[in-house]
Amino acid sequence: MPQPYLSLEAELHDAFWAAEDEGSEIRLMAEFLKKHPGRALEIGCGSGRLILPLIQTGLEVEGLELSEDMLNLCRARAEEDGLNVELHKGDMSAWIPAKRYDSLLVPAFTLQLSDDPLATLRHWQQFLKPGGGLYLTLFVPFAEIEGDLPEGEWYPDHQATLADGQEAKLESRHRLDMKRQLLHREHRYFLSGKESRQHRSKQTLHWYSYRQISRMLELAGFQISNAFTDFDPSQPVVDPDSADFDGILTFHTKMSPP
Repeated sequence: MPQPYLSLEAELHDAFWAAEDEGSEIRLMAEFLKKHPGRALEIGCGSGRLILPLIQTGLEVEGLELSEDMLNLCRARAEEDGLNVELHKGDMSAWIPAKRYDSLLVPAFTLQLSDDPLATLRHWQQFLKPGGGLYLTLFVPFAEIEGDLPEGEWYPDHQATLADGQEAKLESRHRLDMKRQLLHREHRYFLSGKESRQHRSKQTLHWYSYRQISRMLELAGFQISNAFTDFDPSQPVVDPDSADFDGILTFHTKMSPP
């Protein structure tokens, strides 16, 4: 079942990311696109956290997003910045593009929200020109798997102070399905200040080991050209069995020849 970001979950998404990260993926994606020039599509573009800065640098990137709330935020931010952005509303596992792209950008854990990630990867073959590139980032939830975060209990997840001075907070709790490698999460969003609001949501993510992801990419018709950990290309995955990382895996791939 599609899992769109709605209400406060959409509005606060970028603020929480900004508080945790200084734009690592923007730089990495821009470098990837230099190796795959032409028209790109960001899958799960959200409210524009990555796509708008990429467009500002002169790169040709369109966006695909399931959530209408996210798309409206992205359009509003693009208008504020004087940017033209081509956005598409659709489910990444079913949407059919009118044209093919030179590359796909799939940041964060977007693919892991799919009901069937392998089928979704295969579907993306329709999005790409022959030899097209795929940039893919996923994460392994080590904190949950290893018990650093208490299962079934609410814990503080993110917080941020917004530009207007309001305080935003996210609390989460989770349940693991180890056999099926599923992470079930519940979220409580809070906005306090002049406009106090709350929102609750649920989310289910798949997780995979490096070997499992590599095998899925191969089965879906993609060749891995590079893989590294924790947004750091200087940390390539050489020996998957001994890799020591915080949980972030990034793959550079291209569509295999027919």
